[in-house]
Amino acid sequence: MKTKSGKEAVKKREGWFPAALKGAGIGIAVTAALLLLFCLILSSTEDPGPLVVPLSLTALYLGGIAAGITGAKRSKGGSLGGLFAGCVLAAAVLLLSLLPLLSSPFPASASLIFLALLLPAGALGGILGTKKQTRRRTKR
Repeated sequence: MKTKSGKEAVKKREGWFPAALKGAGIGIAVTAALLLLFCLILSSTEDPGPLVVPLSLTALYLGGIAAGITGAKRSKGGSLGGLFAGCVLAAAVLLLSLLPLLSSPFPASASLIFLALLLPAGALGGILGTKKQTRRRTKR
């Protein structure tokens, strides 16, 4: 994007910690928005029971990818910023899951496995966020 003087605007990159916090915030927002959308979908079905876990995990992992992409685009470290954004998001989700009820019928080992899978989602988002388009298409 060009500025008024005709020069290219330089993107300001941040350190990995502020970028990870902003990426985790975006990831939580994307996860919450997807969960609301999936709640609307589930409320319109007759038997939503079998769909609850897959749709909630889909929302969580897509939020992790969004956090990784945001963290990678905003940080100086590139994909490392995306990985840290995924780590911050996993820690935030773990803390948020412990708040309402400490005694849950869902086993703790299974929830830790799902949260451990959130880190690769953040790393994948970090890789996707730093991938550059190598070839430009030209009109003929």
